Amino acid sequence: MGCGDMRMEEDTHFYIDSAPPDEVTRVLRVLAADVCLSPDEIADTLDSQYGEPMQRDHTYTPRRLFDLGLAEQMRDGGLKYCLTSRGLRVQTVQASDAAFARDLLHYLHFSGYGGSPTDRKYLWSYRRCCELMWANGKMIPAVELAALIQAEMVSAFPHIDSMGKAGGRFNHKAASCVSSWLGCLTPPAFDPRGRHVQPRIVDRYELAALALDDVYRSRRYRYGDAVVMDDSLLNQVAGVFFLDRGCCANLLRLAASITPSIKLSDTLAGPSVNLTRGFTIEDL
Repeated sequence: MGCGDMRMEEDTHFYIDSAPPDEVTRVLRVLAADVCLSPDEIADTLDSQYGEPMQRDHTYTPRRLFDLGLAEQMRDGGLKYCLTSRGLRVQTVQASDAAFARDLLHYLHFSGYGGSPTDRKYLWSYRRCCELMWANGKMIPAVELAALIQAEMVSAFPHIDSMGKAGGRFNHKAASCVSSWLGCLTPPAFDPRGRHVQPRIVDRYELAALALDDVYRSRRYRYGDAVVMDDSLLNQVAGVFFLDRGCCANLLRLAASITPSIKLSDTLAGPSVNLTRGFTIEDL
C-alpha cells in the first residue's frame, strides 16, 4: 500500500539536497513499478549489477525521484520506492534518448513548485536560479546567486521567515546543484567557458510543448485561451529549456502541426498560440 507524502505541514526546505544528475539517472534505471526497493537495496543493486556506488547517504536520490513524481513511497518493512507511471515513461525515454531524458528531469525540477504550501520549496529555488540566469544571460557565480535567492525567500515567503522556519537555508552549494543539472544538458546551456548563456538549438518539439504548458500555468492562463506570441511570451517559453528563440518558435510551429492540443493562428495583434489542454510528460 502506498503511503503517499507524510508531510502535511507547510514545507520550509529551500536547500537543494545532493542528488547529482548521474546518480538520479542510474537509480531511475534500476527502479521498477512492480518491485519496491529500499535505499540500501537500490545501492546494492547499482553496485552489484553495474559497479556504480551511490553516495554515502542512500536516501537523497530516491527521495528526489519521489519529489519529482517519478517514484512512489511504500511502507513494507521500511520505506521503499517503486516507479510511478510518469517514472516508467521517463525511464523508457532514458533508455532510448539519454539527452532528452535529462531535459525532462530538468523540466520536472523547474516546473515542480506549484504554489501549494506543502510543495517542496527547493523546487521554487531551482526555478528561480534558472530564471535569474536566463534573464541575466550568464552563469551567475554560486555565492552571488545564493544571495539573490536568500533575498527573494524573505520577500516571497515572509510568513515562513518570520516564524523562524525557513529550514535548509539556501547557500552556494545549493546554487551549484542547479548549475550541475544545467551543465548536463545536451546541447549545453552555457558557452564552453561556462560564463554566458548559449541558447540551445534542439529538435524535440515536445520541449516547446512542455514549456508552453508551464507558461500557461505560471501566467494563470486558461487552457483554450489564445495568447499573442509576442517577444515576452516567446522569451519565457524559450527560457524553460534555455532554447534559442528562433528554434523555440520553429518547435512551436512543428508542435502545432503534430499535437492537436496546440493551435497557431494569425490575428490582427500578431501570431497567437492556443494550448487547448494540458501537455505533460505523460503525453510524450
